[in-house]
Amino acid sequence: MERRGAASVRNLWFRCGLWVKFAVLAVMGSAAALIAGFWLPAAQAGVTGAVFLALCGGAAARNESALSDRRHERERAATSLLVKDLRGGLPRVREVRDPVLVGIHPYQHEDGDGDYTESHWNTPPYIPRDIEADLHAAVRSGGFVLLVGESTAGKTRSAFEAARLLMPDRFLLSPRNRDGIPSLIGALNLQRPYMIWLDDLERFLGPGGLTSSALSRMLASGSTIVATLRTPEYDRFGDHAEAVVDSADYEVWRDGRDVLRQAKKIRIPRQWSPAERERARFHRSDRRISRALSASEVFGVAEVLAAGPELLEAWKNAWSPGAHPRGAALVMAAVDVRRAGMHEAVPVSLLERLHEVYLGNRGGAQLRPEALDAALAWTLRPLGHTGASMLVGEPATGLRAFDYFLDTLNLEVIPDESWDLILTQASPRDALDMGMTALLDARHDRAERAFAVAAGAGLAAADVAKAVVLGKTGRIDQAVDELRTIWESRTRSLGREARDTLDAHAKLAYLTLKQGRPAEALALMRELLPLREAHLGENHPETLDTRLQIANAVGRLGRPAEAADQCRALLGRFQRELGPDHINTLDVEARIAMWTGKSGRYAEALALTGELVGRRTSCLGADHADTLYARGRQVAWLAAVGLHEEALERARTLLDDRKRVLGPDHLHTLHARRQVARSAERAEGPDAALPVWRETLEEHVRILGAGHRLTRKVVEFSGFRVG
Repeated sequence: MERRGAASVRNLWFRCGLWVKFAVLAVMGSAAALIAGFWLPAAQAGVTGAVFLALCGGAAARNESALSDRRHERERAATSLLVKDLRGGLPRVREVRDPVLVGIHPYQHEDGDGDYTESHWNTPPYIPRDIEADLHAAVRSGGFVLLVGESTAGKTRSAFEAARLLMPDRFLLSPRNRDGIPSLIGALNLQRPYMIWLDDLERFLGPGGLTSSALSRMLASGSTIVATLRTPEYDRFGDHAEAVVDSADYEVWRDGRDVLRQAKKIRIPRQWSPAERERARFHRSDRRISRALSASEVFGVAEVLAAGPELLEAWKNAWSPGAHPRGAALVMAAVDVRRAGMHEAVPVSLLERLHEVYLGNRGGAQLRPEALDAALAWTLRPLGHTGASMLVGEPATGLRAFDYFLDTLNLEVIPDESWDLILTQASPRDALDMGMTALLDARHDRAERAFAVAAGAGLAAADVAKAVVLGKTGRIDQAVDELRTIWESRTRSLGREARDTLDAHAKLAYLTLKQGRPAEALALMRELLPLREAHLGENHPETLDTRLQIANAVGRLGRPAEAADQCRALLGRFQRELGPDHINTLDVEARIAMWTGKSGRYAEALALTGELVGRRTSCLGADHADTLYARGRQVAWLAAVGLHEEALERARTLLDDRKRVLGPDHLHTLHARRQVARSAERAEGPDAALPVWRETLEEHVRILGAGHRLTRKVVEFSGFRVG
């Protein structure tokens, strides 16, 4: 009983706040001095009281120091927050009175007679969505909750209503951008659970922001993270992106992917269901809801409430001569800034320089453009009965394009002049994001320039990214040299077992294999395997990938049957760990088919590849890079079994599809050109194939140059000479 009472007292003491402890210690010190004066001689009382006061004072001083440190952390975190309380500190979720501050679209207040006031903005009644049960369950269980959907689908409103309902007394941490993440993590030292709000999650990902390690520290505090992300941004880290960056992906993309993998993802559609529209009818007395419902067969209710369709129509009409063409060009410039990979607001001065490109492309002076001040005011003016505008932010601090335009406009490729100008204004981390975006768009020239800017500023991830791009564009020797230097440098500074060192190690091994040095690559991979097993586990995807690369190196050393057997042995592990339809599992199936064919079993390889084309089409889509690659292997096995006419027909179709999907200058498109030429020679004869070879050689010289190894290969096959 006494022991239990003592334990209760200890627990109560630990639960007390620092201010309570500080007060108790001060009272104890004073009381000790008084009691000593009653019971002890004056001299002894003075000594005893002094000692006890010193002990209590020391403990109190330590508590005061801790209070000061924690107060400093709170103040530092508060300076980078979107939402604060009336004293400038951390608010509770229930104290958020202006939902626009957390990213919810503004709406104008409507009074009783239907007129609109000039200054009051508020939100319409909240309509529960069909995803509500899943969303509430995810928020209640805590951790990392992510709502994914198109612009104006209602992600932010649904997420914040759930947080306000389920955790009203939590303190709210809402960083403005990626730079606020470190101070936010410092505030977590207070050891209390928070609600961390990350609207438009793409703005927080990357070095110095939300990485896997930062996420782990947030979740370790018991805090709940609620975030939103537009579907196109989420897809940057999906299967398509994984195919583009392949097994030589690098830290930035990998860390963003790993962050998203830890989220409890809930998708919310833009179009409302009949049940959702029925629930909205309970609020049809609100004229904003009534208007949105009248258009809900074509648009989503939240889409209309946010004025997305109205803004888009106004922007299209603005290009008319004498209307607002300069304002429309400013919007276009802001849209392309975001498409290029810069997610934060940018200075007005950049938009002023950029918009001239778009205005000139549409007709320039013939459009009778308005003055710049009038154009800027038009882009910032709330439209009609809503609070939405085409550009968001303040001219003094920076502007962003309303994201609805990114999801609805049928946009062409960003002009080179615009992209280059954006890069000159980009911070090193923005340049890194621009390089990633360009890489996923298969614009390797742009990716290389952006990564070079970031690497020149000392961002560690950028040097690896630049080397990966060199490998993708055929400059394997240069890529391997740079990666070896990076790997050796990281080994010295971080140690051979550090995660970043292991990444550089893996990429070096992978590109050494592509360089045509399988024995050296195999040695590197066998050195890497036990390190990954020790630090990641035997069945971690990166460990399994290392085993797959070992099998590929064995095949490149002239032992294709052994490589096929190793891949078959790995297939079950990939299926168990990642699932039968995962992109990496499908890659193992592709390797089995390839090494089966390389071992001389062409008919079996053709059958396996035919099945793979069907599986990849079903799981990844007909235009996915891996599906197109499997079709290329199918052409090779058709030729190997002597079906040259069918091989030529499939090669021509593949070339058309690769030009459409990847562009005429992509390396895979050039490979398809070589396949068409070889198939034409076999099916129609050398003379008939000469024009095809000539065109193929001209394209290789134009894109790669006369001295490139692939150009020399075309010269060898065709018999033509360059120049």
